[in-house]
Amino acid sequence: MDPMMMLVIAIIIAAIILVAINKQQESKMSSHLYTDDVQQLYQLTAAEYKINALENQQHLTDNTISGIPDIALELHQLTTAFESGELAINELNSRLDYLLNELNISSSSMVQAY
Repeated sequence: MDPMMMLVIAIIIAAIILVAINKQQESKMSSHLYTDDVQQLYQLTAAEYKINALENQQHLTDNTISGIPDIALELHQLTTAFESGELAINELNSRLDYLLNELNISSSSMVQAY
């Protein structure tokens, strides 16, 4: 076989392999982006449940009791910071968890709140 023909065949095979690898990489990237979107959605949903539970707790308790933080003020500050982009969703969830722990709100009341 002619060396030129072998070179052309090798180039075609290399091109096919490169296209297959490129498709795999694009598939991995789109799958990873989808996973990030789903994770963000779960975190936002969890934050909604936590905020609803805190709002329900606010309606049930009197905030003048010493040692209990002003729930409405805390929620307003957190949501404003999140909406303005100063606070990431992970940090928002952490601070909401802290408020829930401070007020001894269980996960069962979170489900009832929504």
